[in-house]
Amino acid sequence: MLIREFLEDPGAKKLAGLATLLSDRATDQNAKMQISQDAFINAAKSLGVNVTKDNLADLINQDPLKNILEPLDPTNNVIRFKGNTENETGMSIDQARAVVDSNAKAALKRRQ
Repeated sequence: MLIREFLEDPGAKKLAGLATLLSDRATDQNAKMQISQDAFINAAKSLGVNVTKDNLADLINQDPLKNILEPLDPTNNVIRFKGNTENETGMSIDQARAVVDSNAKAALKRRQ
C-alpha cells in the first residue's frame, strides 16, 4: 500500500504527492535534491493547500512529509528531499570523469 492511502487529510495527500513528484523528478533528471521554500509554497498553493513560511516547518515535521523531506534548516531558504547525498559525494561528475581519464591514461602508459 502507498502512504497516501492511509492519509485522511486531503491537504496532506496533496503535499505528499507533490513532494514525491518533485523528489522523483529531481532524481530522474540528476538534479539537486532540493527546492526553494518559495517554489514549494507556490506549488502547494496551486494545488489548493494553504502553506505559509510560518507553518511549513510544522508540516514537514509531521507525517507524511517527515518521511519524504529532511527537517527544515532555518538558516537557509531550501527544502531538501530525503536521500539527498550530494554533499557526501565530494566531487562533481566532471571531476570524477577527469580522475578516471587521467587514471586510464596512466595505466595505458605503464602497459606500453
